Amino acid sequence: MIRYIYILTLFLSMALPCEEGEVELWGLCYSIENTTILSNLSNTSGEIPQELCALVNLEVLNLIVLFGNTNFLTGEIPDCICNLHKLTFLDFGWNELSGEIPDSIGNLSNLTHLSLLSNQLTGEIPYSIGSLINITYLNLGFNAFSGGIPESIGNLSELTELYFPYNFLSGSIPVTIGNLSDLTMLSIMTNQLSGEIPSTIGNLVNLTSLNAAYNQLEGEIPESIGNLTNLDRLWLNFNNLSGEVPSSICNLNTLNWSPYGFEGEDSYLNNNQLCPPYPGCIEENIGYQDTSECIECTLGDINDDSSLNILDLVSISNLILNNSYDEGILEEEGCYTIGTNDGKEFRRVVYKATKLLNGKPIMVFRTEDNTSLTVNPSFHTFTLEELPLPQPEDLGVLTIKGEPNG
Repeated sequence: MIRYIYILTLFLSMALPCEEGEVELWGLCYSIENTTILSNLSNTSGEIPQELCALVNLEVLNLIVLFGNTNFLTGEIPDCICNLHKLTFLDFGWNELSGEIPDSIGNLSNLTHLSLLSNQLTGEIPYSIGSLINITYLNLGFNAFSGGIPESIGNLSELTELYFPYNFLSGSIPVTIGNLSDLTMLSIMTNQLSGEIPSTIGNLVNLTSLNAAYNQLEGEIPESIGNLTNLDRLWLNFNNLSGEVPSSICNLNTLNWSPYGFEGEDSYLNNNQLCPPYPGCIEENIGYQDTSECIECTLGDINDDSSLNILDLVSISNLILNNSYDEGILEEEGCYTIGTNDGKEFRRVVYKATKLLNGKPIMVFRTEDNTSLTVNPSFHTFTLEELPLPQPEDLGVLTIKGEPNG
C-alpha cells in the first residue's frame, strides 16, 4: 500500500503545474528569480525550450551530454539565450544542435567558458564573438562551421584555450591571433585554412600546444616560431608549407620530434614542401617532404683547386661581403645570387659544402656594419675577416677564426 501511495504522489507532483514565479523545463519546475545554475541534467532532450530564457539570473548553463546519456538536444540555439546577460558558463557540448550561432552571442560579455563542441552547427563564426572579452575557454570543434576565422578573435585578450578543429573553416589565420598573449592551447587542425602562418604567432609566448595540421597552409614557417619556447607539442604536418625551416625552431628544445604519424606527445612537420638545408635539431625527423619545387644547388670549385673545401666557402662568403656577383664564377644565378638580404640564398649554396666538410648545416648572418659575417653551425661560431690574398684575384680571400662552443 505504501508503495502505491508513493507512486501516486510522484505522479500527481509531476502532473501539477509549476507555481507562479516558476518555469517548467523538461518536466521540472525552476524558480525564475533564484535559479542560477542548470547543470548535468540527465533528462534533457528535444529542442531547447524558450522558457529557459526566463531564468534571468542564470549564471551557469551546462547541458553537455554526460557519458552514457542517450538524450540529445536538437534544433537551433534560441536567440533568447543571448539575453541571459549574467551567464559566465555556457556548454552545449556533445549534443545534436544544428543551425548557426546567433549573431547576438556577443551580448554574453560575462562569459568565461563557451563550448559548442561536437554538434551539427553550420554557418560562419559570427564577428560578434569578439565581444566576449572575458572569455578564457572557447571550443567550437567538431562541427561544420565554414568561412573564415573572424579578425575580432584578437579582442579576446583573456583567452587561454582556443579550439576550432574539425570544421570547414577557410581563408587565412588572422594576424590578430597574435593579440592572444595568454593563450596556452591552440587547435585549428583539420580545416581548409590557407595562406601563410602570420609572424604574429610568435607573440603567443605562453603556448604549450599548437596544432595546425591537416590544412592548406602555405609559405614559409615564420622565424618568430622560435619565440614559442614553452611549446610541448607542435603539429604543422599535412599542409603546403614550403621554403626553408627557420633555424629558430631549434629554440623549441622541449619538443620531441617524429618524422611521421600523428599520435602521442610527438611533434610533426611531415608531408609539406619544406626544402633543405634543415636545421640540425629536426634534420633526422623532418619526415616526407615534396622537394620537387626546391632549388637544387651545386657548389662549384670556386678557387679552382680541384676539390670542394673550406676555401670555396670562404670565397663565396667574400662575395656576400662585397655584394658582388660574377656569373663566370658562380654559374647558377638562382642559387648563388646573394644581394643585400639576410643570406638566405647563401645558406642554400653552402649546404652541400658544409655537409662535406663537417656534416653539419651552416647558418650565415651579415653583421650590421657589413664588414663581416658570422657563420654559425650547431657547434661552432666563426667570424669571417677579409685578408688581401690573391686567389681568386678579383675576390680576395677570407680567413676563418673560431672556437668550439662546447
